[in-house]
Amino acid sequence: MLRAFCDGLCEPVNPGGVATYGWVIYDDVEKIAQDCAVVCSGNDATNNVAEYSAIISAMKWLKENGYAKRKIEICSDSLLCINQMAGTYEVRSLRILPLYKEAKKCAEQLMDVRFRWIPREENNEADELSQEAYRKFFKEAKIVGAKQAVTGKPVCNIKTLGKGKFSYWSVKNNIEYLIDVNKTECTCPDYVMRQKKRGGKCKHLMAIDALLENEKEGGPQQAVN
Repeated sequence: MLRAFCDGLCEPVNPGGVATYGWVIYDDVEKIAQDCAVVCSGNDATNNVAEYSAIISAMKWLKENGYAKRKIEICSDSLLCINQMAGTYEVRSLRILPLYKEAKKCAEQLMDVRFRWIPREENNEADELSQEAYRKFFKEAKIVGAKQAVTGKPVCNIKTLGKGKFSYWSVKNNIEYLIDVNKTECTCPDYVMRQKKRGGKCKHLMAIDALLENEKEGGPQQAVN
């Protein structure tokens, strides 16, 4: 059986940030393909748009590469997407409806496909790929912070405290987070959730990574939430 693990994110805010996706496909235990990309940014960007885009992209790859007649399982940690594709949930969002229709069309082109929900901790590879696409967005935009690249309005302030430590003031949440890149730690709630469930980095750590990368390349040293 072929299994496609799909994930998407919308950061630093949902909706309105940058939507990216990642997917990885296994034939039994052998990885045969993976991909990640930026979907969109601004008002049209949401987590659900990113999740659907991952599923659509993976199914298109399977069809285009000669796997349409194989037994396929599409795995995602998005309850909404999986239940809508399975027919359990109705599709009420006008933003999602075109993506849902495209996903159904892709599914009809595959002979034997089913959709299965999996917990986040079983979707680490796809999650990391979606984060990779998000980091690539930072680098290509030559700016630290997706929201400023989208809106032009800075909404936070990063200060260097020395020895790999930073403070990150979020204007949106009116709170200061402390980041230690040496320990890969942040005091925000998102970091705690990701470490416990996925072992990934929060958006603040990702912003610091991009900041340090831009400093190496001589890029802008701004940062936003």
